[in-house]
Amino acid sequence: MMSNIQRQLGLTLVELLVTMAVMTILLAVGVPRFQDHMKENRRITQINELVSAMNLARSEATKGNGTVALCPSADGSTCSNGSFDTGWIVFINNDGDVPPTVDGGEVILRTHAGAMGAGTSLRASGGITAGVNILASGRPSAFGDITYCDERGAEHARSVVLNLVGMVTASDKHADGSDLTCP
Repeated sequence: MMSNIQRQLGLTLVELLVTMAVMTILLAVGVPRFQDHMKENRRITQINELVSAMNLARSEATKGNGTVALCPSADGSTCSNGSFDTGWIVFINNDGDVPPTVDGGEVILRTHAGAMGAGTSLRASGGITAGVNILASGRPSAFGDITYCDERGAEHARSVVLNLVGMVTASDKHADGSDLTCP
């Protein structure tokens, strides 16, 4: 009986071609969805990091009964007059200068490197384009928002809104209620 059974040691050409066709279809469907998933995760991470930084600034300002600033920073140690694309810092702004500037003796509480990926941007609008001070009362010196955009456009954009009482929210609108736009 054993002699009548032949053992198969490989795949036939037809089996191999069918397997490759199925793999090609799965990859064609799966890769774009995976890329969208990665873009969505990148957006969520950046928004959460900004919300966390603003909440840290508010918490430290009220706890320390002083002024804490959030500003864009390209080098992680000074405020830069640019977009939040390059990163940002949260620091104790002892002299409360406007726009915020890191002076000698002011402690940096948190830094965040920019560069979220190709085709992404973080743009501030309203009164917080050069940074914002959070006062001891928890209120900001100005209000506005920082909008995250990627190559998917405004329909996938999201903003972090800082209102006049210091509340921070993620939104699909600008602080003034207008629709989000991407550069």
